[in-house]
Amino acid sequence: MSVWSNKHVVIATLMAPVLALIAYFGASYLVGETPQAAAPGESYELVEKPNCRYSSGMCGLKNGEFELTLTFEMRGTARMLLNLESVHPLDGVLLAMTGNDSDEQTPVEMRATSSDGLNWSLELARPDPETHRLRLVASAAGALYFGDAATSFTLAEPSEN
Repeated sequence: MSVWSNKHVVIATLMAPVLALIAYFGASYLVGETPQAAAPGESYELVEKPNCRYSSGMCGLKNGEFELTLTFEMRGTARMLLNLESVHPLDGVLLAMTGNDSDEQTPVEMRATSSDGLNWSLELARPDPETHRLRLVASAAGALYFGDAATSFTLAEPSEN
């Protein structure tokens, strides 16, 4: 006698995926967080994308639809120009390169390279990818976005200027 000839097994096999989907979406509806627009005066954390941890040449920071992309250009052997591109216009950006968690560096203001507030740059010393991290705060529409990123993406071979 085959297990599949039992109608209870067949019905249970067909109903299990349906019940799992109902439970998944039902739990998401009951306890899920609804997305909200950024409010002026509030702070939001940016999440570091995986490309920051590899020699990719670029680093992404993201929170919902708000996204920043960091790239760099070498300026000799010890200096680099860090470029920031945003999908939303920014009011200002502060950046600090730190060596460890207890290292307190004074943030430096990046300068806008376009009038629309989407592109920013700052020349700084080339970081040591093993120890240095970038910490930044970006202001957009009265809200603050802060993030922390590895500097391993600077190991890539960029075009020299």
